[in-house]
Amino acid sequence: MPPSAQNPPKPRYQTPESPTGVVERINYHAKESGYTVARVQSPRVRELVTVVGNLANIQAGQTLQLKGVWKNHPQYGQQFEVERT
Repeated sequence: MPPSAQNPPKPRYQTPESPTGVVERINYHAKESGYTVARVQSPRVRELVTVVGNLANIQAGQTLQLKGVWKNHPQYGQQFEVERT
């Protein structure tokens, strides 16, 4: 079997997902750009999920329907990168 068949290339993009969750806290928010790092409780996941992206005007306690992809940040670990709310 050729080496390329043993290790197929990884996809260049991930399938978008649409999780729902409640904002537990906002860790960082840049007013100028809207870039936000928040912790969200999703009913599908036991632990809080880190959500990053342009999330202007969100507040703790708010329920969000997000669209985006999971990323693995080299320093901060698994995060959900929001493409839109």
